[in-house]
Formats: sequence, C-alpha cells, structure tokens
Amino acid sequence: MNTRFAVATHILAYLAHAEGQPVSSEVLASSAGTHPVVVRRLVSTLREAGLVHSQRGAGGGALLARPATEISLLDVFRAMQQTEPDLFQVSSTNPNAHCDLGRVMQETLEGLFGPAIDAMRTALAAVSVAQVKQELGKHLPQGCPGASG
Repeated sequence: MNTRFAVATHILAYLAHAEGQPVSSEVLASSAGTHPVVVRRLVSTLREAGLVHSQRGAGGGALLARPATEISLLDVFRAMQQTEPDLFQVSSTNPNAHCDLGRVMQETLEGLFGPAIDAMRTALAAVSVAQVKQELGKHLPQGCPGASG
C-alpha cells in the first residue's frame, strides 16, 4: 500500500508545528516511523511542488515554503501524483475487447469513479495543513517530545 501521501502530510504538519524552525530529515523520519532517505525523497518532491524549501548547513533542514493555511491537502495529493500515477487511473488498463464485460468496463468505471474523485478532491481542497496541525494539537499530551517541534 502506498503511504507517500500520508507521510508527506505528516512531514508538512510537523513543519507547521515547528513554526519556522528547520527540521532535519532524521527528525522527520523518526516522527513518521520511516527511513530518512524516504523523507528526503518526499521533501524533494514537496520542494519541486513549491510546498517546502530547505535550509542547508548546520542546524538546517526543511521548512514550509508558505504558510500552513495556504497549503491544502489537495496540494499535497497533487505533489505526490507528480511521481506516481493516479490510484483511479483506469484508462491505462487493457481489458479484453472480445469480452462483453471487458469491452464496457473502462467506460463504466470512469463514470463511477469520476464523481468519487471529484468529491475527494473537493474534500482535500477544503483542509489545510494548518487544520491538520490544529487537529493534532487536540491529541498531543503536554510535554510530548514531538510537540515542541
């Protein structure tokens, strides 16, 4: 199962929580429960999408490129789609044209998936990284090591 979207959202929420302090890939990886190389690849993708930038040198790391209120989950989803095809992409399937069911499957699925994809994009566009940070804050215990960024 692909976790890129979830881990990328985790990274951005952590950066929002850090409030302008650069965060290393090691710290982000530790928080997300993944390897720093995975985080560096995702940060690179997020940087190409204009969502983060990096500060080099001692004490460097990733930072949000714009306010968390201006980054939607749809922005994150689209950034992750740049390197990986759409989960619902049925046009790349190759059903048997000689099969009655196969001949109409692609068109049928596209008709069914279209409204679901539109609804998902609308829902993701309505949620900002700042809102994710706010929701996380409701669940963080006082004194949590990750709570201070």
